[in-house]
Amino acid sequence: MIQILRATRPKQWIKNLLVFAVPLASGDLGTSNAVFKSLCAFITFTVLSAATYLINDIRDVAQDQLHPKKKNRPIASGQLSIRRAMLASIALGVAGISLPVFFGLWNLFVVLSAYVIMQAAYQLVLKNIALIDLVVVSSGFVLRAMAGGLAAGILISPWFITVTAASAMFIVSGKRFCEFRNHGEHGETRNSLRGYTESYLRMLWTSSMGLALVFYVLWSVEIGGDGKNWLALLTALPFSLVMLRYAQHVDSGEAESPEDVVLGDAAIQVLVLIWALLFAVRVFS
Repeated sequence: MIQILRATRPKQWIKNLLVFAVPLASGDLGTSNAVFKSLCAFITFTVLSAATYLINDIRDVAQDQLHPKKKNRPIASGQLSIRRAMLASIALGVAGISLPVFFGLWNLFVVLSAYVIMQAAYQLVLKNIALIDLVVVSSGFVLRAMAGGLAAGILISPWFITVTAASAMFIVSGKRFCEFRNHGEHGETRNSLRGYTESYLRMLWTSSMGLALVFYVLWSVEIGGDGKNWLALLTALPFSLVMLRYAQHVDSGEAESPEDVVLGDAAIQVLVLIWALLFAVRVFS
């Protein structure tokens, strides 16, 4: 059981917190209805993403065994059999897709269905195609962000979607940049690396970061239309510093595991806390 839990990558569950972003930004997270529906979205995405991680590790077992860190994963190291991992993945997948159906959250069901279809296509074909692999992984972040809002029936700002998409592309392309720099272009650990160059990946993550910062300011102006424009714009400062601090890790080749960067960098954690406090003041004051 412990090995199954390890294989579902608990550290990566933090990305599922994105489902609370829209209800929080709108100020609706204080209602019991929004909390319940957002929590359902968080649980279902956590369960479904855990199922996809198991499938991914089953399909990539040969490549993971060549990777200096991934070789220690339960399936690649032989601590978890492929049969047990497959059974666990099926059980998690069924549970994840059943929860929104049980509670009648059909908007959430549609988003989850899109996520499952996208992940299936990614595992079968798209993960081996340069650039498309980045778009698909980034789309997973966008779907998470949309899920919370749609589940709670909250209108989602287009600027919020663009901020999420650009930030996700920054993180994902930064991850590929580090993989390319640390393991080379021959694709022994990831086939899509053969379609990249280091300069192209650098262009992707730097331009994505720039777009994310611009889009965030535009979103801040939009949500500041209620007379708290200065406070909304103020949140752009810690957001920008988080992006720039994370970029240091990317530039030095240390961002292969984004979750490890976030959980291991005290400066990022403090800046995120400051951002959250400022945003909470703007929303609830």
